[in-house]
Amino acid sequence: MVSRKIIIILYLLILNAGLVSAQTLNVGQGQAYSTIQSAIDVAKNGDTILVGEGTYNENPLIKTSGISIIGKNKENTILEGGKSSSGIKIDMVNNVVLSGFTIRNSGAGGSQDAGITIFKGIDNTVSNMNIFSNAVGISIYQDSNNNVISGNDIESSYGSYGYGVYIYASNDNKIFNNNIKNNKIGIYVYSAKTNRIYSNNLIDNNNQAYDNSGLNSWDFDKTGNYWSDNKGSSEYVITLGGKNVKDNFPLKSAISIRPEPVATQPAPIGSEAAKSTPGFTVFASIISLIAIGIFRMKR
Repeated sequence: MVSRKIIIILYLLILNAGLVSAQTLNVGQGQAYSTIQSAIDVAKNGDTILVGEGTYNENPLIKTSGISIIGKNKENTILEGGKSSSGIKIDMVNNVVLSGFTIRNSGAGGSQDAGITIFKGIDNTVSNMNIFSNAVGISIYQDSNNNVISGNDIESSYGSYGYGVYIYASNDNKIFNNNIKNNKIGIYVYSAKTNRIYSNNLIDNNNQAYDNSGLNSWDFDKTGNYWSDNKGSSEYVITLGGKNVKDNFPLKSAISIRPEPVATQPAPIGSEAAKSTPGFTVFASIISLIAIGIFRMKR
């Protein structure tokens, strides 16, 4: 007869094998990973990558949904783009969180190449970044919907485009609580609709904004944006794009950009990282019934 101890041990081993938990991957000098890309390559849905201070000469490509990449200190955790492709690219994946970096000198010349590019991505968050001296600051490109851009300083975009934030053929994104300064065009919205753009400081851009659809909101809940060239008008008209789009509630003075809280995310319910292995629940239930039967027989 199988002893109770063996049954209990077997059950615990199966239970432990069936559960998958999120991990934290550390990047930096003396850590398990020396590059951000090497940690991304092994990360799974629900994992968090913590990046230590230092300068990283790379252009990470993210192709895994549901991961968080968090810099220790945005002033001293620096991604040097080398003027080749995007600084960081979220490529056709969803629910990625990026926070806590300085990203500079990214972009090979195309409008899709930016300090941060979201390409065909949904429900991603970019916050608490310094994004300086890139061809484009942030590019939200082609069917990239429901993303959040907040708490960032986006400055000095250069080259033939020079957009601070570029939204192309993407809808329902939220752009708020950002400093957008000294770019050729602060925010450029092309063939996009139902994006909400509010509570930003647009300061000393050569042209503050462009919108060619007229289907986006440049204020929300009676709160607009601060425009450094606004002369006290009760509304601010964006003429570039030909639609004469209005911010109906322009702010009278610049706002203080607040840091956005960022939590390392658990694996979403229903994701591979949050659930047991296939068939595990049924198998564990069978083992439980066998164990109960043996316990009763030995009484």
